[in-house]
Parts: sequence; C-alpha cells; structure tokens
Amino acid sequence: MITVREVDPHDEAAFDAWYDVLRAGAVADREVPLVFSREATASSMRHPNKLKSRHPVAAYDGERIVGAMLFEYLLTTNLDSVAVEIDVPPAERRRGVGTALWGWARARAAELGRTVYQAELAIPDGFTTETWPGCLFVAGLGFVLEHVEDHLVRPLPYQPQFELEPLEGYELISWTGACPEELLPLYAELRTAMSADVPTGGMTREPKVWTVQELREQEERILRSYLPLLVLARTLDGRPAGYTMLYLPLTDPDNALQEDTLVLRDHRGHNLGAHLKAANFEQLAKHQTTHQWLHTWTAETNIAMQKVNARFGFVPREKNAEYEVELPAPSLRPAARAVVLDPEDRILLLRFEFADGHAVWAPPGGGVEAGESLPQALARELAEEIGIEPPADAPHLWHQVTVADGHAQGFDGVTNDYFLVRTEAFTPAGSMSVEEMLAENVHGHRWWTFVEIQNHQGPEYLSPRTLPLLLARLRDDGPPVTPVFIGL
Repeated sequence: MITVREVDPHDEAAFDAWYDVLRAGAVADREVPLVFSREATASSMRHPNKLKSRHPVAAYDGERIVGAMLFEYLLTTNLDSVAVEIDVPPAERRRGVGTALWGWARARAAELGRTVYQAELAIPDGFTTETWPGCLFVAGLGFVLEHVEDHLVRPLPYQPQFELEPLEGYELISWTGACPEELLPLYAELRTAMSADVPTGGMTREPKVWTVQELREQEERILRSYLPLLVLARTLDGRPAGYTMLYLPLTDPDNALQEDTLVLRDHRGHNLGAHLKAANFEQLAKHQTTHQWLHTWTAETNIAMQKVNARFGFVPREKNAEYEVELPAPSLRPAARAVVLDPEDRILLLRFEFADGHAVWAPPGGGVEAGESLPQALARELAEEIGIEPPADAPHLWHQVTVADGHAQGFDGVTNDYFLVRTEAFTPAGSMSVEEMLAENVHGHRWWTFVEIQNHQGPEYLSPRTLPLLLARLRDDGPPVTPVFIGL
C-alpha cells in the first residue's frame, strides 16, 4: 500500500532518503542531468523564504520511500498556482506511486485555494513530448504543453573563440557575490524587466516587481549555496541597459549555471548580449575550480539569444518542456472526527463496509452540518455514534484533505479534522440504532492496542493510511502545537 506524507527537511535521515529517491528519478535515462545538490536543496528548505514556499513530499511503501515530490508555490505573485515535480525511480514505476503523489498535490493545492498546476520536465535527446514517459504521465493528468526551451551545455574551462568589436556607449561593471550597494536600484530595475521579458509561452506567469530589500534577502539565501558572478551594462549617463548572471554551486563540483541574460529592448542591436557574456566568462575563468560543464536554457523562439549562445559554444542537449493545467477548486465535504484513546492508549475505531466490498477502520465522527462549527459537529457525531461527550478544548491533531471520488456522495472529496479525546474504556452505545448505523455503512467497532495498529497488514484499510505513524508521533511527542496536514 502506497502512502504519502510530507518530509521534515530538518530530519536529516528522512530528508536524505527523500533526496536520494528524487535524484534517482530525476536523472534516469538522461545523459546531461542537472539536479540541485542535496546541500543546496536542504538549505533552501531549512531557511524561511518570504517569496516562495518549498515542501519535500515522499511516497512510502511501508517505511521505504519509493517516490519523491517537490511541491512549491510563490507567496507574493502567482497566488493561484503551484509547481509540482514528481520523480519516481524506474524500478518503482507503474505501480501508482506518481498518481499517489499527485493526489497529495491536489489535496494540498485545494487547501491553499490554488487551481493552476505547473510542471517542468527535461526531455533527453531521442525522445519527444509524445514519447518521454514523464510527458505521457502529465498529459494523462490533463496537463497541456505551453512552452519549450533548449537545455544547452558547453564544456569548461572556456577558451575565447572569437573577438568582439569594441563596445561603444556603454559601461560594463562586474562583481561576484552580493551586488554593490550603489548598483542595487539599477539591478532591481533590470531584474524586474527580466521578469516581464522572459519568454514563457502560454504559462500563467505574473511578472515580479523586485525591490532592493527583496534582492538583498534573495542574495543572502543564494550565497549559502552558490557564488554569483554578474555583469551589468549601463549607458554612459547611468541608465541600465542589461545584465547577465552565472552561478557557481559551492556543493556541486561538476556543474555551473548560466542564468539570466537580458538586454533591454532600446539597447538591442549593439551586440551587448555577447559583450555581457564575454565579460562574465572572464570572471568565470578566475573563479571556476573543478566545474566541467556550464548549463543554460533558452526558449526555442528566442532566436537572438540562441545565436549568441551558439557563438559561445553552447550545444543543445535536452528540451525543457513546461506544462500547465487549471482544475476547478474541488467541492469538499467537511467532517470532524475523534481520536478516542483509553488509559492504555488503545484507540477506538469503527468498521465501515462499502458496496464495492472494501472495508475501512476509521475514527468515529462525520460530516459537519450547515451552521455547525467543528466542535459542535464533533459533539453531535460522538453522541450519535458512540455515546460520549468530547471536552470543549479537545486538542486539534490533524487536518486531512482528500480529493478523490467515492469519499462523499455529491462531493469531490473530504476534509477531516481529528481531535484528541481521552476517556476511560467503555462500550460504545450512541443514540443511533443498529439499523441507522448500518445505513451509514458502520458495521461494528473495536478497541485496538498500539501494537495491533503498528502491525496491521490488512486487508482492511486503516484511515488515515498513515495512522500507525501518526499515533506513534502522538505517543512520543504529544499533541502538535498546530494541526498536522495529512493526505489520504
């Protein structure tokens, strides 16, 4: 049985296991894969970011990770969108791992109120969007191809291959690391222009207006994992004209990244892009160590930059395909449920049996009726099903979102909020009759010991699927300060 849950990036063992699977899935069948290093990925997730939220999510078979997802979304722009990267190693494919991770993404996006899903896939030479397995997977989910870039690579070190004519009317300023204070306003203006100018095809992208403060905060994050090399062009009277940036990873000995290159429209036609790159390659020669490859990405439609990159020896090695799908916000039925524990930490579960033959053991509780709060719904449901009254301040343990058919008639899925109820052992007897309980698909109850929950193998499901893990954490750490988000 495949289960999905978020990984704590501060838990080094869990994070490392997640990253190993992510990387194994991402590099499979590719000749020139570029995957952000373990250290850079961990740093980005362990330090708060005001502009972007990033989450490592894993698919488990038992306690073994068999698939990995990077789930992220911007916090100041594109507030309707999430970006999803799903990686499954070849040996674990075709068993529902990717689909399970996608279900988690749908649930979390619904919780965030976001309806636009975006994915970027690297397609090696020899494959197309019609033959690459990743493209077939996202197309099956309803994604539409919106934009294609060439992933270009050139070997390092760089040796100048041509001479440029003298640059007239412009000044080039180079730096490594943080931007000089006096250049920040010009740099922010250029970064804002790049956000509006970069080709994105049909992707839903809201241009980013960069402030000086935001640039400084981003630099602090970048400098933990990369050495930035930048060159800025300005006119002789001080107006911005263009820039280029290159990153040397501190924890990847093989690969360097040629990122943005921008020439403002009013300054094109002066070979300024080539001059900017040439100046930055001079910096690269001074700071490059063991790096063997320089990677860059250019839209197929950006003919001018394609020509510039070809002059500098970049060769296309892969395609980067960007996909997008907009899915309406799902209609979810809210429910309140109780984790009922006795003094021996036995948990009370109800047995649900359904027409298709499957059975589920789940905590008591049910749907929230119109006008009810969660505590009110919890009290009513427990009185009806098992005959106890929960405390008014019952700790809120978990918040579950499931977007899938078959969970609640007339809805696209459910939300379940779980509250802790400690009580003496008792024999459940609520106000509902046996016939009424059967009409709700409830076919009995059972007190489960902690060991029985941990050792349960089925065939009946436990709900939530991660109940053994959740109860173990509850026993070891107590109730969480804020409810834990969980999937199916």
